[in-house]
Amino acid sequence: LSWKGLIFLIVYVCIGAFTVIACCTCLDHRKDYLDDSETFRLELNVFMTGIVNIIIVHMVLVLNSAIVTMPKKGDEPYRSLAIVMRVLSIIVFANTVLGLRVQFEEAEYY
Repeated sequence: LSWKGLIFLIVYVCIGAFTVIACCTCLDHRKDYLDDSETFRLELNVFMTGIVNIIIVHMVLVLNSAIVTMPKKGDEPYRSLAIVMRVLSIIVFANTVLGLRVQFEEAEYY
């Protein structure tokens, strides 16, 4: 496992952990959301999106445990998929951190 692979492995684990925390904050104030149906739908959307992200991140972690090196240039579709998966992981990481920040700001509001 190269140092780049290790960095992306840490990114995947952080995405999973932060998403679990965001899902838990959605459940923390569930009684406050029952009175307002719009807020309830918003929080349910955040929770369901978080569950889907957790499943996807765990599937990527399983894939990374099976393929520990970047495919060579001759293995073209797999190499492109591995590179795109790494780029998307950075985007998903930024989205997860921003979503977690929003969840904590909403938790302070209630």
